[in-house]
Amino acid sequence: MGTSEQEDEGDEIFRVTRMRALYGEIGKAALRAVDLRNQGRQEEAISVFRRDIENRFDAEFENILEAARRDEAEEVGRTEIQAEALWRRLTWIIVALILVAVVLCFVAAFLLTRSLVRPIGLLIQGAEAIGRGELDHRIDFDGHDELGVLAQRFNAMAANQEDQRNRLLAARADLERQVTARTAELAAANQRLTDLDRLRVQFLADISHELRTPLTALRGEAEIPLRHGSKPEAVYRDALERIVTQSLEMSRLVDDLVFLSRSETDTIRFEPRRTDLVTIVADAVHDGEILARANAISIKADYRTDPIWVTADAQQLKQALVILLDNAIKYSPRGRPVNLSMTVSDGHARITIRDKGLGIPAEEIPKVFERFYRGRSPKASRQPGSGLGLAIAKWLVEKHQGEITLTSEVGSFTEVVVRIPCADANEAPDDNFGANTIASRKKPRVKTSAA
Repeated sequence: MGTSEQEDEGDEIFRVTRMRALYGEIGKAALRAVDLRNQGRQEEAISVFRRDIENRFDAEFENILEAARRDEAEEVGRTEIQAEALWRRLTWIIVALILVAVVLCFVAAFLLTRSLVRPIGLLIQGAEAIGRGELDHRIDFDGHDELGVLAQRFNAMAANQEDQRNRLLAARADLERQVTARTAELAAANQRLTDLDRLRVQFLADISHELRTPLTALRGEAEIPLRHGSKPEAVYRDALERIVTQSLEMSRLVDDLVFLSRSETDTIRFEPRRTDLVTIVADAVHDGEILARANAISIKADYRTDPIWVTADAQQLKQALVILLDNAIKYSPRGRPVNLSMTVSDGHARITIRDKGLGIPAEEIPKVFERFYRGRSPKASRQPGSGLGLAIAKWLVEKHQGEITLTSEVGSFTEVVVRIPCADANEAPDDNFGANTIASRKKPRVKTSAA
Protein backbone atom coordinates (compact mmCIF):
# COMPACT_ATOMS: atom_id res chain seq x y z
CA MET A 1 0.00 0.00 0.00
CA GLY A 2 1.39 3.50 -0.99
CA THR A 3 1.86 6.52 1.33
CA SER A 4 -1.03 8.52 -0.21
CA GLU A 5 -3.34 5.61 0.24
CA GLN A 6 -2.29 5.30 3.92
CA GLU A 7 -2.91 9.03 4.44
CA ASP A 8 -6.31 8.80 2.78
CA GLU A 9 -7.23 5.88 4.99
CA GLY A 10 -6.09 7.83 8.12
CA ASP A 11 -8.15 10.90 7.10
CA GLU A 12 -11.15 8.70 6.51
CA ILE A 13 -10.74 7.10 9.94
CA PHE A 14 -10.42 10.53 11.48
CA ARG A 15 -13.59 11.76 9.77
CA VAL A 16 -15.49 8.68 10.84
CA THR A 17 -14.30 9.14 14.41
CA ARG A 18 -15.16 12.82 14.26
CA MET A 19 -18.62 12.09 12.91
CA ARG A 20 -19.23 9.58 15.68
CA ALA A 21 -18.14 12.16 18.27
CA LEU A 22 -20.30 14.76 16.52
CA TYR A 23 -23.26 12.44 16.65
CA GLY A 24 -22.60 11.93 20.37
CA GLU A 25 -22.48 15.67 21.05
CA ILE A 26 -25.59 16.21 18.94
CA GLY A 27 -27.29 13.54 20.95
CA LYS A 28 -26.29 15.22 24.21
CA ALA A 29 -27.45 18.65 22.91
CA ALA A 30 -30.72 17.04 21.83
CA LEU A 31 -31.21 15.66 25.32
CA ARG A 32 -30.58 19.14 26.87
CA ALA A 33 -32.99 20.66 24.40
CA VAL A 34 -35.58 18.05 25.34
CA ASP A 35 -34.99 18.65 29.05
CA LEU A 36 -35.32 22.42 28.56
CA ARG A 37 -38.52 21.92 26.61
CA ASN A 38 -39.83 19.66 29.28
CA GLN A 39 -39.01 22.34 31.84
CA GLY A 40 -40.99 24.88 29.85
CA ARG A 41 -37.98 26.70 28.76
CA GLN A 42 -38.92 26.62 25.10
CA GLU A 43 -36.78 29.42 23.91
CA GLU A 44 -33.67 28.05 25.50
CA ALA A 45 -34.43 24.65 24.04
CA ILE A 46 -34.72 26.19 20.54
CA SER A 47 -31.57 28.22 21.09
CA VAL A 48 -29.68 25.13 22.18
CA PHE A 49 -31.01 23.24 19.20
CA ARG A 50 -30.00 25.95 16.76
CA ARG A 51 -26.63 26.63 18.32
CA ASP A 52 -25.51 23.20 19.34
CA ILE A 53 -27.32 21.06 16.82
CA GLU A 54 -28.36 22.88 13.69
CA ASN A 55 -25.55 25.38 13.30
CA ARG A 56 -22.79 23.21 14.67
CA PHE A 57 -23.98 20.09 12.89
CA ASP A 58 -24.27 21.91 9.64
CA ALA A 59 -20.83 23.48 9.98
CA GLU A 60 -19.07 20.39 11.23
CA PHE A 61 -20.92 17.98 8.98
CA GLU A 62 -20.43 20.16 5.96
CA ASN A 63 -16.71 20.36 6.71
CA ILE A 64 -16.53 16.60 7.07
CA LEU A 65 -18.58 16.04 3.92
CA GLU A 66 -16.49 18.58 2.02
CA ALA A 67 -13.33 16.88 3.16
CA ALA A 68 -14.83 13.51 2.26
CA ARG A 69 -15.93 14.90 -1.12
CA ARG A 70 -12.48 16.28 -1.74
CA ASP A 71 -10.97 12.96 -0.76
CA GLU A 72 -13.43 11.10 -3.00
CA ALA A 73 -12.74 13.52 -5.80
CA GLU A 74 -9.05 12.95 -5.38
CA GLU A 75 -9.70 9.21 -5.16
CA VAL A 76 -11.83 9.36 -8.28
CA GLY A 77 -9.10 11.34 -10.03
CA ARG A 78 -6.49 8.89 -9.01
CA THR A 79 -8.82 6.05 -10.00
CA GLU A 80 -9.42 7.67 -13.36
CA ILE A 81 -5.71 8.07 -13.87
CA GLN A 82 -5.18 4.45 -12.89
CA ALA A 83 -8.09 3.40 -15.06
CA GLU A 84 -6.70 5.38 -17.99
CA ALA A 85 -3.30 3.85 -17.43
CA LEU A 86 -4.88 0.45 -17.14
CA TRP A 87 -6.86 1.09 -20.30
CA ARG A 88 -3.69 2.10 -22.10
CA ARG A 89 -1.99 -1.05 -20.90
CA LEU A 90 -5.03 -3.09 -21.85
CA THR A 91 -5.04 -1.44 -25.25
CA TRP A 92 -1.39 -2.33 -25.83
CA ILE A 93 -2.02 -5.81 -24.55
CA ILE A 94 -5.04 -6.19 -26.82
CA VAL A 95 -3.08 -4.79 -29.75
CA ALA A 96 -0.23 -7.17 -28.97
CA LEU A 97 -2.66 -10.07 -28.62
CA ILE A 98 -4.30 -9.09 -31.88
CA LEU A 99 -0.92 -8.96 -33.59
CA VAL A 100 0.01 -12.33 -32.07
CA ALA A 101 -3.38 -13.71 -33.11
CA VAL A 102 -2.91 -12.38 -36.64
CA VAL A 103 0.56 -13.91 -36.82
CA LEU A 104 -0.78 -17.18 -35.44
CA CYS A 105 -3.63 -17.04 -37.95
CA PHE A 106 -1.17 -16.53 -40.77
CA VAL A 107 1.00 -19.35 -39.48
CA ALA A 108 -2.03 -21.61 -39.00
CA ALA A 109 -3.34 -20.63 -42.43
CA PHE A 110 0.06 -21.38 -43.95
CA LEU A 111 0.29 -24.73 -42.20
CA LEU A 112 -3.33 -25.55 -43.05
CA THR A 113 -2.80 -24.49 -46.62
CA ARG A 114 0.35 -26.54 -46.78
CA SER A 115 -1.39 -29.56 -45.28
CA LEU A 116 -4.40 -29.21 -47.62
CA VAL A 117 -2.96 -27.87 -50.85
CA ARG A 118 -0.39 -30.67 -51.34
CA PRO A 119 -2.78 -33.61 -50.88
CA ILE A 120 -5.53 -31.81 -52.80
CA GLY A 121 -3.02 -31.08 -55.56
CA LEU A 122 -1.97 -34.71 -55.57
CA LEU A 123 -5.61 -35.77 -55.76
CA ILE A 124 -6.19 -33.38 -58.67
CA GLN A 125 -3.10 -34.72 -60.47
CA GLY A 126 -4.26 -38.28 -59.81
CA ALA A 127 -7.75 -37.52 -61.18
CA GLU A 128 -6.23 -35.94 -64.29
CA ALA A 129 -3.90 -38.92 -64.77
CA ILE A 130 -6.80 -41.36 -64.45
CA GLY A 131 -8.74 -39.21 -66.91
CA ARG A 132 -5.87 -39.59 -69.38
CA GLY A 133 -6.00 -43.36 -68.94
CA GLU A 134 -2.87 -43.67 -66.77
CA LEU A 135 -4.39 -46.23 -64.42
CA ASP A 136 -0.99 -47.13 -62.97
CA HIS A 137 -0.76 -43.65 -61.36
CA ARG A 138 -0.73 -43.66 -57.54
CA ILE A 139 -0.95 -40.82 -55.00
CA ASP A 140 2.15 -40.65 -52.79
CA PHE A 141 0.54 -39.38 -49.57
CA ASP A 142 0.63 -41.28 -46.29
CA GLY A 143 -1.40 -38.97 -44.06
CA HIS A 144 -3.61 -40.37 -41.32
CA ASP A 145 -6.37 -37.79 -41.65
CA GLU A 146 -9.38 -37.73 -43.93
CA LEU A 147 -7.26 -36.72 -46.92
CA GLY A 148 -4.92 -39.64 -46.27
CA VAL A 149 -7.90 -42.00 -46.19
CA LEU A 150 -9.17 -40.40 -49.40
CA ALA A 151 -5.76 -40.91 -51.03
CA GLN A 152 -5.78 -44.57 -49.97
CA ARG A 153 -9.29 -45.02 -51.38
CA PHE A 154 -8.18 -43.30 -54.58
CA ASN A 155 -5.18 -45.63 -54.95
CA ALA A 156 -7.40 -48.65 -54.27
CA MET A 157 -9.86 -47.44 -56.91
CA ALA A 158 -7.05 -46.87 -59.43
CA ALA A 159 -5.61 -50.33 -58.69
CA ASN A 160 -9.04 -51.89 -59.17
CA GLN A 161 -9.54 -50.02 -62.44
CA GLU A 162 -6.08 -51.03 -63.62
CA ASP A 163 -6.76 -54.67 -62.74
CA GLN A 164 -10.07 -54.56 -64.59
CA ARG A 165 -8.41 -52.93 -67.60
CA ASN A 166 -5.65 -55.55 -67.58
CA ARG A 167 -8.24 -58.31 -67.43
CA LEU A 168 -10.16 -56.68 -70.27
CA LEU A 169 -6.97 -56.30 -72.32
CA ALA A 170 -6.05 -59.90 -71.59
CA ALA A 171 -9.56 -61.02 -72.52
CA ARG A 172 -9.41 -58.95 -75.71
CA ALA A 173 -5.97 -60.33 -76.56
CA ASP A 174 -7.23 -63.85 -75.87
CA LEU A 175 -10.30 -63.16 -77.98
CA GLU A 176 -8.11 -61.80 -80.76
CA ARG A 177 -5.91 -64.89 -80.51
CA GLN A 178 -8.99 -67.09 -80.64
CA VAL A 179 -10.37 -65.15 -83.59
CA THR A 180 -6.98 -65.36 -85.31
CA ALA A 181 -6.77 -69.07 -84.51
CA ARG A 182 -10.34 -69.67 -85.67
CA THR A 183 -9.68 -67.63 -88.80
CA ALA A 184 -6.56 -69.66 -89.45
CA GLU A 185 -8.49 -72.86 -88.77
CA LEU A 186 -11.25 -71.75 -91.13
CA ALA A 187 -8.68 -70.83 -93.74
CA ALA A 188 -6.95 -74.18 -93.21
CA ALA A 189 -10.30 -75.98 -93.31
CA ASN A 190 -11.19 -74.13 -96.49
CA GLN A 191 -7.81 -75.02 -97.95
CA ARG A 192 -8.32 -78.63 -96.89
CA LEU A 193 -11.74 -78.63 -98.52
CA THR A 194 -10.19 -77.18 -101.65
CA ASP A 195 -7.43 -79.78 -101.53
CA LEU A 196 -9.95 -82.54 -100.84
CA ASP A 197 -12.04 -81.42 -103.76
CA ARG A 198 -8.94 -81.38 -105.94
CA LEU A 199 -7.95 -84.79 -104.56
CA ARG A 200 -11.46 -86.08 -105.14
CA VAL A 201 -11.29 -85.06 -108.77
CA GLN A 202 -7.78 -86.47 -109.06
CA PHE A 203 -8.87 -89.57 -107.14
CA LEU A 204 -11.72 -90.24 -109.55
CA ALA A 205 -9.42 -89.65 -112.48
CA ASP A 206 -6.78 -91.98 -111.02
CA ILE A 207 -9.38 -94.65 -110.24
CA SER A 208 -10.71 -94.42 -113.76
CA HIS A 209 -7.21 -94.71 -115.16
CA GLU A 210 -6.18 -97.55 -112.83
CA LEU A 211 -9.35 -99.53 -113.49
CA ARG A 212 -9.34 -98.88 -117.23
CA THR A 213 -5.97 -100.56 -117.72
CA PRO A 214 -6.83 -103.97 -116.16
CA LEU A 215 -10.34 -103.87 -117.68
CA THR A 216 -8.86 -103.27 -121.13
CA ALA A 217 -6.39 -106.06 -120.53
CA LEU A 218 -9.18 -108.39 -119.40
CA ARG A 219 -11.23 -107.62 -122.47
CA GLY A 220 -8.23 -108.09 -124.72
CA GLU A 221 -7.30 -111.39 -123.10
CA ALA A 222 -10.90 -112.58 -123.44
CA GLU A 223 -11.15 -111.51 -127.10
CA ILE A 224 -7.95 -113.26 -128.21
CA PRO A 225 -9.22 -116.88 -127.94
CA LEU A 226 -12.56 -115.85 -129.48
CA ARG A 227 -11.01 -114.74 -132.74
CA HIS A 228 -10.69 -116.98 -135.82
CA GLY A 229 -12.62 -119.97 -134.57
CA SER A 230 -11.54 -122.57 -132.07
CA LYS A 231 -8.08 -122.66 -130.50
CA PRO A 232 -6.03 -125.31 -128.73
CA GLU A 233 -6.66 -125.84 -125.05
CA ALA A 234 -3.28 -124.34 -124.17
CA VAL A 235 -4.30 -121.02 -125.74
CA TYR A 236 -7.50 -120.92 -123.70
CA ARG A 237 -5.63 -121.89 -120.52
CA ASP A 238 -3.00 -119.21 -121.09
CA ALA A 239 -5.69 -116.58 -121.69
CA LEU A 240 -7.59 -117.62 -118.56
CA GLU A 241 -4.42 -117.46 -116.47
CA ARG A 242 -3.74 -113.94 -117.67
CA ILE A 243 -7.37 -113.03 -116.96
CA VAL A 244 -7.02 -114.42 -113.42
CA THR A 245 -3.80 -112.41 -112.94
CA GLN A 246 -5.47 -109.21 -114.11
CA SER A 247 -8.48 -109.97 -111.89
CA LEU A 248 -6.21 -110.38 -108.89
CA GLU A 249 -4.56 -107.03 -109.65
CA MET A 250 -8.01 -105.43 -109.91
CA SER A 251 -9.05 -107.09 -106.66
CA ARG A 252 -5.97 -105.73 -104.91
CA LEU A 253 -6.65 -102.28 -106.31
CA VAL A 254 -10.27 -102.38 -105.18
CA ASP A 255 -9.23 -103.62 -101.75
CA ASP A 256 -6.75 -100.76 -101.43
CA LEU A 257 -9.39 -98.26 -102.54
CA VAL A 258 -11.89 -99.62 -100.04
CA PHE A 259 -9.25 -99.47 -97.31
CA LEU A 260 -8.43 -95.84 -98.11
CA SER A 261 -12.11 -94.97 -98.26
CA ARG A 262 -12.67 -96.50 -94.83
CA SER A 263 -9.61 -94.70 -93.49
CA GLU A 264 -11.07 -91.40 -94.69
CA THR A 265 -14.29 -92.07 -92.77
CA ASP A 266 -12.36 -93.53 -89.81
CA THR A 267 -14.41 -96.73 -89.83
CA ILE A 268 -11.46 -99.13 -89.68
CA ARG A 269 -11.51 -100.83 -86.32
CA PHE A 270 -8.29 -100.89 -84.33
CA GLU A 271 -7.79 -103.12 -81.31
CA PRO A 272 -4.54 -101.96 -79.72
CA ARG A 273 -3.02 -104.32 -77.18
CA ARG A 274 0.30 -104.55 -75.39
CA THR A 275 2.11 -106.95 -77.68
CA ASP A 276 5.64 -108.00 -78.67
CA LEU A 277 6.93 -106.05 -81.67
CA VAL A 278 9.55 -108.76 -82.36
CA THR A 279 6.76 -111.22 -83.15
CA ILE A 280 5.02 -108.72 -85.46
CA VAL A 281 8.27 -108.01 -87.33
CA ALA A 282 9.07 -111.74 -87.60
CA ASP A 283 5.68 -112.48 -89.16
CA ALA A 284 6.06 -109.53 -91.56
CA VAL A 285 9.51 -110.83 -92.58
CA HIS A 286 8.01 -114.30 -93.16
CA ASP A 287 5.30 -112.89 -95.45
CA GLY A 288 7.90 -110.75 -97.21
CA GLU A 289 10.06 -113.78 -97.90
CA ILE A 290 7.11 -115.43 -99.64
CA LEU A 291 6.66 -112.34 -101.83
CA ALA A 292 10.40 -112.16 -102.56
CA ARG A 293 10.84 -115.75 -103.78
CA ALA A 294 9.60 -115.01 -107.29
CA ASN A 295 12.46 -112.53 -107.81
CA ALA A 296 15.08 -114.63 -106.03
CA ILE A 297 15.40 -111.93 -103.39
CA SER A 298 16.15 -112.68 -99.77
CA ILE A 299 15.33 -110.61 -96.69
CA LYS A 300 18.23 -110.21 -94.30
CA ALA A 301 16.86 -109.44 -90.85
CA ASP A 302 19.02 -108.26 -87.97
CA TYR A 303 17.38 -107.50 -84.60
CA ARG A 304 17.32 -108.79 -81.05
CA THR A 305 14.96 -111.62 -80.12
CA ASP A 306 14.04 -110.51 -76.60
CA PRO A 307 10.55 -108.92 -76.46
CA ILE A 308 10.01 -105.28 -77.37
CA TRP A 309 6.63 -104.34 -75.97
CA VAL A 310 4.44 -101.88 -77.86
CA THR A 311 0.77 -100.94 -77.77
CA ALA A 312 -0.51 -101.80 -81.23
CA ASP A 313 -3.03 -103.59 -83.36
CA ALA A 314 -0.69 -106.37 -84.41
CA GLN A 315 -2.46 -107.23 -87.68
CA GLN A 316 -2.64 -103.62 -88.89
CA LEU A 317 0.98 -102.85 -87.96
CA LYS A 318 2.12 -106.07 -89.64
CA GLN A 319 0.23 -105.01 -92.79
CA ALA A 320 2.15 -101.71 -92.87
CA LEU A 321 5.50 -103.54 -92.58
CA VAL A 322 4.54 -106.06 -95.28
CA ILE A 323 3.61 -103.17 -97.61
CA LEU A 324 7.02 -101.59 -97.04
CA LEU A 325 8.82 -104.91 -97.62
CA ASP A 326 6.79 -105.57 -100.76
CA ASN A 327 7.61 -102.11 -102.08
CA ALA A 328 11.33 -102.68 -101.42
CA ILE A 329 11.17 -106.12 -103.14
CA LYS A 330 9.48 -104.67 -106.25
CA TYR A 331 12.18 -102.07 -106.83
CA SER A 332 15.20 -104.27 -105.95
CA PRO A 333 17.25 -105.90 -108.72
CA ARG A 334 16.87 -109.64 -109.01
CA GLY A 335 19.09 -111.52 -106.58
CA ARG A 336 19.90 -108.55 -104.35
CA PRO A 337 18.78 -108.77 -100.71
CA VAL A 338 16.49 -106.44 -98.77
CA ASN A 339 17.83 -105.58 -95.33
CA LEU A 340 15.66 -105.12 -92.23
CA SER A 341 17.00 -104.06 -88.84
CA MET A 342 15.37 -103.02 -85.56
CA THR A 343 16.82 -101.13 -82.60
CA VAL A 344 15.41 -99.40 -79.51
CA SER A 345 16.39 -95.91 -78.36
CA ASP A 346 14.73 -92.97 -76.61
CA GLY A 347 11.63 -95.02 -75.81
CA HIS A 348 10.98 -95.87 -79.48
CA ALA A 349 11.50 -98.93 -81.61
CA ARG A 350 13.24 -98.08 -84.90
CA ILE A 351 12.59 -100.42 -87.84
CA THR A 352 14.76 -99.80 -90.92
CA ILE A 353 14.04 -101.38 -94.32
CA ARG A 354 16.75 -100.82 -96.94
CA ASP A 355 16.96 -101.98 -100.53
CA LYS A 356 19.71 -101.58 -103.13
CA GLY A 357 17.44 -100.82 -106.01
CA LEU A 358 16.65 -98.02 -108.43
CA GLY A 359 16.50 -95.24 -105.88
CA ILE A 360 14.22 -92.20 -106.00
CA PRO A 361 15.16 -88.74 -107.29
CA ALA A 362 15.29 -86.07 -104.59
CA GLU A 363 12.47 -84.05 -106.15
CA GLU A 364 10.14 -87.07 -106.03
CA ILE A 365 10.76 -88.05 -102.37
CA PRO A 366 8.15 -85.59 -100.92
CA LYS A 367 5.49 -87.20 -103.17
CA VAL A 368 6.13 -90.89 -102.53
CA PHE A 369 3.47 -91.11 -99.77
CA GLU A 370 0.79 -89.51 -101.95
CA ARG A 371 -1.98 -91.70 -103.34
CA PHE A 372 -1.48 -93.18 -106.80
CA TYR A 373 1.98 -91.69 -107.04
CA ARG A 374 4.46 -93.85 -108.88
CA GLY A 375 7.99 -93.09 -109.94
CA ARG A 376 8.43 -91.22 -113.21
CA SER A 377 11.43 -93.27 -114.36
CA PRO A 378 10.69 -95.90 -117.06
CA LYS A 379 11.84 -98.78 -114.84
CA ALA A 380 9.67 -97.62 -111.95
CA SER A 381 6.60 -97.10 -114.10
CA ARG A 382 6.87 -100.68 -115.41
CA GLN A 383 6.57 -102.12 -111.90
CA PRO A 384 3.11 -103.52 -111.02
CA GLY A 385 1.06 -101.71 -108.39
CA SER A 386 -1.50 -98.97 -107.86
CA GLY A 387 0.65 -96.41 -106.03
CA LEU A 388 -1.48 -96.73 -102.88
CA GLY A 389 0.78 -98.94 -100.76
CA LEU A 390 3.00 -96.27 -99.19
CA ALA A 391 0.00 -94.03 -98.48
CA ILE A 392 -1.70 -96.92 -96.64
CA ALA A 393 1.49 -97.80 -94.75
CA LYS A 394 1.98 -94.18 -93.65
CA TRP A 395 -1.61 -93.96 -92.43
CA LEU A 396 -1.29 -97.21 -90.45
CA VAL A 397 1.99 -96.15 -88.81
CA GLU A 398 0.61 -92.75 -87.83
CA LYS A 399 -2.44 -94.47 -86.32
CA HIS A 400 0.01 -96.16 -83.97
CA GLN A 401 1.43 -92.73 -82.96
CA GLY A 402 4.49 -93.57 -85.03
CA GLU A 403 6.54 -91.83 -87.71
CA ILE A 404 7.70 -92.93 -91.13
CA THR A 405 10.48 -91.35 -93.17
CA LEU A 406 12.14 -92.19 -96.47
CA THR A 407 15.59 -91.39 -97.81
CA SER A 408 16.99 -92.46 -101.15
CA GLU A 409 19.81 -92.03 -103.63
CA VAL A 410 19.28 -92.69 -107.32
CA GLY A 411 20.93 -95.91 -108.46
CA SER A 412 22.12 -96.74 -104.95
CA PHE A 413 19.52 -97.39 -102.26
CA THR A 414 16.17 -96.53 -100.72
CA GLU A 415 15.72 -96.64 -96.95
CA VAL A 416 12.44 -96.41 -95.02
CA VAL A 417 12.52 -95.86 -91.24
CA VAL A 418 9.52 -96.55 -88.99
CA ARG A 419 9.54 -95.33 -85.36
CA ILE A 420 6.96 -96.79 -82.96
CA PRO A 421 6.70 -95.72 -79.28
CA CYS A 422 7.39 -98.51 -76.81
CA ALA A 423 4.91 -99.45 -74.08
CA ASP A 424 5.53 -98.82 -70.38
CA ALA A 425 7.95 -101.43 -69.09
CA ASN A 426 6.05 -101.67 -65.79
CA GLU A 427 2.74 -102.38 -67.49
CA ALA A 428 1.56 -105.97 -67.21
CA PRO A 429 1.20 -107.68 -70.61
CA ASP A 430 -2.32 -108.33 -71.82
CA ASP A 431 -2.80 -111.85 -73.16
CA ASN A 432 -6.27 -111.07 -74.57
CA PHE A 433 -5.13 -109.71 -77.94
CA GLY A 434 -8.49 -110.11 -79.74
CA ALA A 435 -9.45 -111.63 -83.06
CA ASN A 436 -7.51 -109.22 -85.24
CA THR A 437 -4.10 -109.79 -83.61
CA ILE A 438 -1.58 -112.44 -84.48
CA ALA A 439 -0.60 -115.24 -82.13
CA SER A 440 2.04 -113.84 -79.81
CA ARG A 441 3.36 -117.25 -78.84
CA LYS A 442 4.58 -118.03 -82.33
CA LYS A 443 8.35 -118.43 -82.27
CA PRO A 444 10.07 -115.57 -84.14
CA ARG A 445 11.90 -116.46 -87.29
CA VAL A 446 15.02 -114.32 -87.44
CA LYS A 447 17.80 -114.40 -89.98
CA THR A 448 20.98 -112.56 -89.21
CA SER A 449 23.59 -111.82 -91.79
CA ALA A 450 25.66 -108.98 -93.09
CA ALA A 451 23.84 -106.34 -95.06
